[in-house]
Amino acid sequence: MDLDPISTAAQGLTPINTLIARLGELPTLVYNAQEQLPNIRPVRVSTTTLHGAGADAADELALSLSAGVAYLRALVAGGLSVNNAARMLWLQLPVGRDTFGELCKLRAARVLWHKIFTAAGAPDEPPPPIHAVASARTQAQRDPWVNMLRVTTEMFAAILGGAQLVTPRPFDDQLVSVSALGRRVARNTVLVLRDESHLGRVVDAAGGSFYIEARTDALAREAWKRFRAIEKDGGITSMVDSGALRMRLDSAWARREAILAKRKEPVLGVSEFAHLDEKLPASPTPIVPVPTGPTLIEHRDAEIFETLRTRIGAVPRDVVLLALGPPSEHRARIGYSSSLFGIVGIRTREITSPERADVAVICGSDERYASEAAGIARALKSAEVNKVVLAGRPGVLEAELRKAGVDAFVFVGCDTVATLKEILS
Repeated sequence: MDLDPISTAAQGLTPINTLIARLGELPTLVYNAQEQLPNIRPVRVSTTTLHGAGADAADELALSLSAGVAYLRALVAGGLSVNNAARMLWLQLPVGRDTFGELCKLRAARVLWHKIFTAAGAPDEPPPPIHAVASARTQAQRDPWVNMLRVTTEMFAAILGGAQLVTPRPFDDQLVSVSALGRRVARNTVLVLRDESHLGRVVDAAGGSFYIEARTDALAREAWKRFRAIEKDGGITSMVDSGALRMRLDSAWARREAILAKRKEPVLGVSEFAHLDEKLPASPTPIVPVPTGPTLIEHRDAEIFETLRTRIGAVPRDVVLLALGPPSEHRARIGYSSSLFGIVGIRTREITSPERADVAVICGSDERYASEAAGIARALKSAEVNKVVLAGRPGVLEAELRKAGVDAFVFVGCDTVATLKEILS
């Protein structure tokens, strides 16, 4: 059972203006549930929607504490003792692809909930059990087979982090139809970790590691600091009602999206090592209309690149890579440029002299650019190349090269999405 009115209001599944009333009804719903199933924990504290909307680990923990405290207050106000109210809660936390970070998130959650129960007057109550779910935010539609590996590392982190219950995702979870193979592989992934790898036989296997303990402590302290600030401003219920939660998580996602666009966090099979000849096992899920108002919008790390490939990669384009000098001078930038256009499904070809093409990328060393790039750019424009690109940072030669006909520059750390739109639009 999962009574979680704050989550459902944040998702837009129930009207936000009824949230306070729903909290008032919570004790009655708990009493009714316990009459039928005396041993269940009916109240869920979930961060899956917050995680999907862009929350980092500290925000997930801080906001979940605020939601849990709101439920405890409602239950105590309805007549339950603090100890009984504490026994009504369970946690649902998504686990992403940062193995050590997510492992520490689960460990920090237990530390923080012990602190909450102690402050509430129930110091002997154990933290609520944790249900860890493989993240939907990390799933990709392109090259979905890689999702099997993502789910494996996520479940590994969840088990070593101390989750009592884990739920994997099928590798084709983000496609229109989830296959029987996808469900079977997901189920067996966890069974292998449990029955063959014996991960669940050791309590807190990561405990005692200086790195793990230090990172857990730092995360718990940061989450507690944010939790206190949230409570000072009225708690998560006030944030949901005012739209502040949507604004907070939209800003968090914008920061994350900028990191992804620059490929500082690669998405394998999508923003790195894209599979140009792949045949998807099923169609991608259709784009869902963006909700308005304070309702949270859930995202995936791969979506900005997949949208770009759908919109731009559908139009055939001839992209050539013009190699300057010997292989030792151009090979690295040839490889980078080939991978860059692979993101939108374009297969490049290598040339050694100017010829007509939709896009031509000049690849060579910085020293050779100083003496040859401007002349090569003019020659490419004369050969009726629509867009001339240089692989490398603009530097002091930018004004001269743009005057010679260079339209854009591509380099490690550039905004990949914006640059490909500029080149291929």
